[in-house]
Amino acid sequence: MKKTFMLLCSFIFAFSTLVGCSGESKTDDAAKTEQQSDTGEKKVNEFGWEVPNKTVEINFYSGQDNPDNVKKYQAELQKYILDKFNVKLNNIVYDVDKKEKLNLMLVSGDYPEVITNLTESEAQQWINQGKAVEIGQYMDQYGENIKKQLEPWFKSYYNEAGKLYMLPKSWGLLPIPDNSAHIRNDWYTAMGSPAFETPEQYYDILKQMQAAHPKNSKGEKTYALSSIAPVTTNMVPTVAGMYGLQNGYKVTKEGDMTHWVNTEEGLELTKFMNQIYRDGLLDPDTFVNKFDDWKAKFSAERIMGHIGPWWQSWNAGHEVWQKVNKDWKEEQRYVQVKLKAADAEKAYLSPKNARGGVFTIITDKAKNPEDIMKWMNFSITDMGTRLIGWGAPNQPDSVWKYENGKWSWVEEAKKAIIDATWDYAKSDKLGQYYLSLVEGQGTMKDDGHSTIWFDQNFNDEAKWKKIMNDNLKDTIYDNSIGSITIPANDPLLITKQQIDDQLETLWAKTVMSKTEDEMMKNFNDMKDKLNSAGLHDIEKYRSDVYKSRMASWK
Repeated sequence: MKKTFMLLCSFIFAFSTLVGCSGESKTDDAAKTEQQSDTGEKKVNEFGWEVPNKTVEINFYSGQDNPDNVKKYQAELQKYILDKFNVKLNNIVYDVDKKEKLNLMLVSGDYPEVITNLTESEAQQWINQGKAVEIGQYMDQYGENIKKQLEPWFKSYYNEAGKLYMLPKSWGLLPIPDNSAHIRNDWYTAMGSPAFETPEQYYDILKQMQAAHPKNSKGEKTYALSSIAPVTTNMVPTVAGMYGLQNGYKVTKEGDMTHWVNTEEGLELTKFMNQIYRDGLLDPDTFVNKFDDWKAKFSAERIMGHIGPWWQSWNAGHEVWQKVNKDWKEEQRYVQVKLKAADAEKAYLSPKNARGGVFTIITDKAKNPEDIMKWMNFSITDMGTRLIGWGAPNQPDSVWKYENGKWSWVEEAKKAIIDATWDYAKSDKLGQYYLSLVEGQGTMKDDGHSTIWFDQNFNDEAKWKKIMNDNLKDTIYDNSIGSITIPANDPLLITKQQIDDQLETLWAKTVMSKTEDEMMKNFNDMKDKLNSAGLHDIEKYRSDVYKSRMASWK
C-alpha cells in the first residue's frame, strides 16, 4: 500500500513538472489569459469592453449579396474586432433571394445563431415556429445600453404577451431628406432662377427648360419628367407627400388611414401627371424604366426633372458627367427642392421609421445567447456604432482616430467627403456597416450630430448637401406609427400584393389618358376595381393598427 502511494506521488510530480515545462512555451497573451482566469481579473479594452477569455464567435445571416465581396470587405474590421474584443463576427450572405433562402432555412433547419435584416413579418415567422430566443429575459443583466438607446420605442418591441424576441437594426431618426423633387441646376439658373413652390409651378419651369433644350447633344428628344418602375412605389408616395399625404395615406388625428386612390389629393396628383403626359413631356418609358435604363437616359441629359430619392439624380447626373466630360463644371448637376400643393398644410416628402424597419433575432441555434446579448449591448452604444459604421480607427486607411478615450476625424477623409472626391470603394474596404446587427442610424446621443453613415456627417460643410438639406429640412417626419406591415400568415397580405400589381397597371393607364374626361373615367374605374379587390380592408387594417399603436406606444 505504501509502495503504491509512493509510486502515485512520483507520477503526479512527474506530470506536474511536464505541465510546468510546457507552460514556459506559452505566448504572453495565453499566459495573461490564464492569469486572468486564475486571479479573476478582467481585461477591459480602451472601448470599455470586458474582453472574454474565450473567443466569442457570432455567425449571422444578413440576406442576399455577393459572398466573395462580403468576405473581402468584412475582413479588416473583423480582424480588428477579434484582436481588440476577442469577438469574431461572421456576416453570412448568399447570392440567392432572401425570402427563398429564409424559407429554405426554416424547412431544412440549417441556419446560424443570428439572423438580421428581417422585416417584422419575417421575424414573426421565426418566432411563431419557435426558432427565435426570447431575449427579454436577458435585458436586466445584459441590456442596459439597449434599453437606453432604444427609448422611447423600447416597449414597442415587446409583443402582446410581454415577450421580446427582436431588436431593430437601423433605428433612429436620421435628420436628412430621402426624397424630393429634382431640377437641373445650371439650366435653372440660366433662366434666372424663377421662384416656385407648387407642383404646377415646378412643372411650368420644367416645360420652359425643355423648350430651351428640346434635344440633347445627340439629337435625342428631351422630357420634362421621368421616373423608375414601379412608379407607384418609387415616385407616387413622394408626389402624394407634396399634396399633404403621409407615405401614400391620408391620416386623421384620430388615426384613420385612407389610401391616396380614395382621396381628393390622389385625384389632383393624377391630374398633375396626366397633364404632363398630354403635353408630350412625360418620358414615355416612365412606367417601364429599370434603374439602369433610366440612368442611361438621365446621364444622356434627356431629363429636366425627377421626383424620388435624392441620390438617384446625383448618381445618374453629375457623378457620371464629371467623369465623362472634361469640361464639366460644378453647377452642372441637379438640386433637390421642396414642392407643396397650394392646399396642403405641410409637405411630407421623407417618411422616417425611427423605430426601425428591419430586425435582428437570436435563433435557437445559439448555445450562449448571453454572449451575443453582451456584444449587442456594446455595439448599440454610440462608440460601438462608430466602430461598426466607420470601420476600425487608427489604421492606415481609417476615417477616424480613437486615442486616450477621445475620437476625431481623419481630416483627409473628411475633406474628401466635403469635396465630393471620396472613393466609395474605400468604404467597402474598411468594412463600413458590414458587421451591423443593432446599431442606430440617427444622430448619436453623446454628441448630438454624428451618425453611423460616414458620408452623412459633414452636410453643413458640403456645399450641395447643405443646399439640399436647407431646401428640405421641414419635409422630414417620423412615420414610425404609420410604418405598418401585414403579417406573412395573414391572407390580407396576398390581397395587398394583388392590389399593388393592379395599381401600377391601372394608374399607368389613367396617367396616359388622352383627355381629361378619359382620365376621370379611368381614375374612377381604378378606384372601383381596387376597392372591390379589398383596398378598404387594407385601410381598415392599417387604421386599427395605427390607433392601437397610438394608445400603446405612448
